[in-house]
Amino acid sequence: PAPSAEVGERPPMCRPIFVAATRQNVGKTTVSLALMSGLRKRFGKVGFIKPVGQQHVPVTGSDGTELRVDKDVVVMKEYFGLDNIPYEHMSPVLVPKGYTKQYIDGEVSRQAQVDRIQNSFAEIERRSDITLVEGTGHVGVGSIIDMSNAQTAALIGADVVLVANGGLGSAFDELEVNRVMCEHHGARLRGVIINKVLPEKLGMVKDYFGRVCEQRWGVPLLGVIDYLPLLSKPCLSDIEQRTSRL
Repeated sequence: PAPSAEVGERPPMCRPIFVAATRQNVGKTTVSLALMSGLRKRFGKVGFIKPVGQQHVPVTGSDGTELRVDKDVVVMKEYFGLDNIPYEHMSPVLVPKGYTKQYIDGEVSRQAQVDRIQNSFAEIERRSDITLVEGTGHVGVGSIIDMSNAQTAALIGADVVLVANGGLGSAFDELEVNRVMCEHHGARLRGVIINKVLPEKLGMVKDYFGRVCEQRWGVPLLGVIDYLPLLSKPCLSDIEQRTSRL
């Protein structure tokens, strides 16, 4: 059986937003940037954490020492000037080369990972009015170290927003696989964003996906983002506007 979450229910307005994806390269980080932009217009202090990271870079911590954090953490903190939260708590678990073997060999424990994530998350929540959480890859990434996106979202009591690429049947199939894993681990799916939709299919996807999300899962379609060349250099306000229901 899957490890159970270690936190209780949170009041809806206090829950963090966990952005996850159905697979790699669907635009999860771009959507996270847009959501951060929107949240900062609504809340005084917005926190950010990437609980489990893979691609990491060196930064200088608040005490002047060097540490490593996930590269997306650097983008968020430096671009938005998140001075309310230190690097030390924004990337609690990193998975460098060899880490998985260390975990299987018992050199790293699940409880140690849980403690690092919970302690860092608690500190960021203490310093913030709301917290945005970014996952890593699809919902199942991290399962081999017992810290998948679904398990992590459940651990910190977050509401999950799933991002998928445009289409109808294939996108729904990918979302369903990821939704079932969230359900299995007790993570709450609260909305879906469809990215990279061909302009001529925008209306169709909004209509059909909006209906099927409500009918099958009881969650809203939060936004549909059209596929345009400009998305390789996205304007955050454009994406924020397309996800304004969140």
